[in-house]
Amino acid sequence: PATALAAWAVGTGWLVLYIILERFDPYWGEEPVDWIQAASAVAVLACYPLLRKWFTAWLAKRRSGERDAL
Repeated sequence: PATALAAWAVGTGWLVLYIILERFDPYWGEEPVDWIQAASAVAVLACYPLLRKWFTAWLAKRRSGERDAL
């Protein structure tokens, strides 16, 4: 589950950046925006291991809380 959540977070983050940057096409030109979008994909992918670790800890904390409640 942590892997899927991290992949979802990376995909969502990149999609949001892509949509925001796409609006700058008329002002900056298509080619620079495409390069920035590619660089943002690399930057967001670099966050994947950190997100996976965070989601793993978060899920473990939630599971231990559920056991304590029972």
